[in-house]
Amino acid sequence: MQVQQNKTQPQRSNNNNNYNSNNTSNDQRNVYETKALHFISKAINGDYSLTDFTINENTSIGSPLIGGGNSSPYNQPTKQSGLQLQENKAPKRSGILKPSASPSRNFRDPTPFKPKERNTEIRVDPAQKSISGQTILEESNSGTKRQPNKLSENIMKCLILIYVRLIRISRQNELEKSGPISRSMYSSLSFRTEPGVSLSTSLMKESKQQDPYGIFEIEGAIPRDIGPYKNLVVFSSSCLDPKYVSNSSSIPLFQKLKGLYSSLQKVDLRSLTDHQKLAFWINIYNACIMHGFLKFSVPSTPEKLLNLLNKATLNVGGKVVNAQAIERCILRKPTMLSSKDGNKEAIIHQLYGLQTVNPNVIFTLCCGTRSSPAIRIYTGEGVTSELEKSKLEYLQASISVNNSKKIWLPELLIQNMNDFAKDLDSLLEWVCHQLPTSGSLRKSIVDCFRGNTNTNSGRVSNAVNIEKMPYDFEFQYLLQV
Repeated sequence: MQVQQNKTQPQRSNNNNNYNSNNTSNDQRNVYETKALHFISKAINGDYSLTDFTINENTSIGSPLIGGGNSSPYNQPTKQSGLQLQENKAPKRSGILKPSASPSRNFRDPTPFKPKERNTEIRVDPAQKSISGQTILEESNSGTKRQPNKLSENIMKCLILIYVRLIRISRQNELEKSGPISRSMYSSLSFRTEPGVSLSTSLMKESKQQDPYGIFEIEGAIPRDIGPYKNLVVFSSSCLDPKYVSNSSSIPLFQKLKGLYSSLQKVDLRSLTDHQKLAFWINIYNACIMHGFLKFSVPSTPEKLLNLLNKATLNVGGKVVNAQAIERCILRKPTMLSSKDGNKEAIIHQLYGLQTVNPNVIFTLCCGTRSSPAIRIYTGEGVTSELEKSKLEYLQASISVNNSKKIWLPELLIQNMNDFAKDLDSLLEWVCHQLPTSGSLRKSIVDCFRGNTNTNSGRVSNAVNIEKMPYDFEFQYLLQV
């Protein structure tokens, strides 16, 4: 190299010596300036250690191995060192360029395997997370099967899906019978939904149900918004044809329902709170009757409907109960009977009965008739607010007011009047207090007894005309999908 050659040449003259010494000092100055710039760059990047500031006097200037195997930014990589080739390959794997080493740094043992260790850890961690995630999912599924409230909710979800599937099969069958012209006219119905349109939206558009209880069929009825009931899907008796029930597309859902019923036989209700029991038994009552219709079909008379309520049974925790027993002995206040006499109703109440009875339960129990409330799913943690919501929505959809200031109350509400009031007048007051103050129904009711208030008692006068809307036993389910 040039510096070494200048040192080995003989001294020919003082001028040459001065010239060579000047060149040597200039080269050394350039080396130190380069080193200083390198340290500044390393300091800015924070990539330095105490050994970077030590100088080895024995290291030759311009050596091809600099800074622990890192090639100099001014030299091209060579095949003289396996360590150098390995360090040059490492940045390609990691995608990060290593900073340049100082021209005068000591040789240090390289650590080429650290990037590999980091990459190995990255490959191992996701596998561990996937296994644990699968385990958590399995535990969650097993916990859902053992949890009574979740089980009752899943049973109701499965039954609602079966009923919705029967609606679609019925509509498909009707179109197949109607011919090609009708099929082209109704090609946009629920079973041929457009992309992005949900099944529930399609069914609601198809049903076009605005008045499930027929309150606007009364002469002179004041039109108004009846709330969420106008968007519910109607399930009629024509959808419960036995050939639709046995359709192959419904088999997977029935198999799933069978597995849920099997889990229901092993359920333990002893640890449930009163609220959890309330939600559980409301779901089981509605499921019991829905299952009865699938098994025994639609009864033709009210008397046969009563028989169905006795025949529709489910095995809950090893005890077979029917829908009528659930309502009379668990959800409602039973008659004063002693279990010592062997009375089955008293025994059921002693085993499963609630400590406190919620009168709003009448707005949740659906018997499959046109006058019954809509089918919903109730949860243990939110059952109180869900019952309040069901009550409000039922009142908005089932009460009618006409231009003659007559008020029609549903027979279901009048039959259970003692749970809320003493007489019809106080029941009407109770209804007003349940409705929102800004609602059109409450304003119409207030207009009916305005001016008919007794100045002494401040109560509604008997002059207010209250009519009873008869109970309709026609088969119908209102589904919220």
